[in-house]
Amino acid sequence: MKQFKLKLFLSLLSATMLNAYEIDDPTLGNIAIEAGVWSTKLDGNIKNTVSTTNFKDDLGFDEKKNVTSFGLDLKNDYSWLPNIYVNYFTLNSSADGDIATAKLIYQPNATSVTNTNGFNGSTSSTIKYSELNTILYGYLQQSIFEFDLGLNLKKIDYTQTIKENLDPSMNVTIKGPENIIPLPYIALKIDLYPVNTVLKAETSVLAIGDDEAKDYKYSINYRMMRNMYISYGYRYNSWKTTNKDNVHEKYDMNLRGNYINAKILF
Repeated sequence: MKQFKLKLFLSLLSATMLNAYEIDDPTLGNIAIEAGVWSTKLDGNIKNTVSTTNFKDDLGFDEKKNVTSFGLDLKNDYSWLPNIYVNYFTLNSSADGDIATAKLIYQPNATSVTNTNGFNGSTSSTIKYSELNTILYGYLQQSIFEFDLGLNLKKIDYTQTIKENLDPSMNVTIKGPENIIPLPYIALKIDLYPVNTVLKAETSVLAIGDDEAKDYKYSINYRMMRNMYISYGYRYNSWKTTNKDNVHEKYDMNLRGNYINAKILF
């Protein structure tokens, strides 16, 4: 009798889990939209053979910013056609800093800091940064586990201006990576259906020489309804690149912090 009850319980559990996965089944043409707020800390530096300028210590970027992000997930019923997940966020930030020791920034031919090419004293900086991640992926589902594998086409738009307040001629504009960066994408999802919770970890990383891009996300997703999730997680996003006019100058920038998302499936 006990064995019968156990088999019945397992059978019902399996049926329930399969039912829960129906909304994620690519044969149904699944569509999901999401929106969230990312409480992030901006950090980084500008480094060359003469000096290193830190975003926080020298330029004054030491406050957290709330970044709004949006996502769209499109699945299909063709095994040979990849699913598509698109994520977008934008950040606008400004800060006032005080550079105690002169720093060299964006001077292609300079080999030392002088009174005419070094930033010193009070400065004002602005950053306009947006990023579009287009992920083409396939997945393998086994029991409570799902493995995603694909390609992340990352497009970064980054502009940073730095000016010395007492000398208007000291004013530079820095650009981030201009090309689309293709990154391998890997994710693992664990569906703890009895407690309506999904654990997910995903990453995109690529390094070529001195250029690099990274994106890590870890989240706990609570299933409020059959087609609605609330997520709480941590995200780390960074890139490194070389000044196209000065191969000896490197830009290293990162965002990190916790986020909250809402996701609805159709």
